[in-house]
Amino acid sequence: MPDVSVVIASVNGLPEIDECLSALERQQGGVDYEIIVANRCQNGTAEHIRRRFPRVRLLDFPEQLTIPELRATAMAQAKADIIVVTEDHCMAPENWLLEIMKAHKLGYMVVGGVIENGKTDRIIDWSVFFCEYSSAMLPIAGGEVKNIPGNNAAYKRAALDLIDDGMKRNFWESFLHDELRKKGVKLVLVPSIVIKHKKEFGFFYFLSQRFHYSRSFAGMRRALLPPARRLYYLLASPALPFFMALRVTRHVLLEKKRFYKEFIFSLPFLSVFFISYAMGEFVGYLLGPGQSLKKVE
Repeated sequence: MPDVSVVIASVNGLPEIDECLSALERQQGGVDYEIIVANRCQNGTAEHIRRRFPRVRLLDFPEQLTIPELRATAMAQAKADIIVVTEDHCMAPENWLLEIMKAHKLGYMVVGGVIENGKTDRIIDWSVFFCEYSSAMLPIAGGEVKNIPGNNAAYKRAALDLIDDGMKRNFWESFLHDELRKKGVKLVLVPSIVIKHKKEFGFFYFLSQRFHYSRSFAGMRRALLPPARRLYYLLASPALPFFMALRVTRHVLLEKKRFYKEFIFSLPFLSVFFISYAMGEFVGYLLGPGQSLKKVE
């Protein structure tokens, strides 16, 4: 039985998954690990993984499964007691799994790490990074938190067993984390567990991704809320761009105190991304998730 099972939902395909798996091959520290890739890409990705990475356990699906479905399916196949979740466009340093093992040896059931930007040449990619991960980048204090990044998360199997399969397959990780905290499980963030988010985005592509992610998120929350609370979130969603701008600005300028120039140049892009996110939440609370969950990459 391996020490760690690494679960990856392959939704972007090549070349991202090649770089991701190549980084995992370079892990040091003597950690015995397996890699499980649940793939929905039909552009030669499965054939490439079989040829280039024969030790990877590949679960190949011709149908368009969602990211939560892919992750849940791979988790069910995992052999190790520690199950690590990342994304196909995230790059792990050589000590990544070793740091995860160290944290779990301290007795934690759910451990998360930080996200750094791996695409630094273009302002559009900085804008995407700030939009998604301004709160998760270094520097950051370790300790108990309410949530951890879903693409740098490590769970003891006993913690995941507390969550029913329906929630694993149909909800984003933040809902799983809320459920775990309700059950008394502590989520701990460890700053030494670092991974790099490395993916190029086009402006309109990410605009659509923000919309579909937020619509799917709001649709999930809508299903769990009483009607009055649902109406509250619906009416409050137009104010989201303002509050998101304040939050990201606070993270970058006041808390992290890094990348000032990149953040200033990113503001025009960020403003539009926040509006797209708010529109997605409005539609999600009003009409439900639709097919948005299947469109998130």
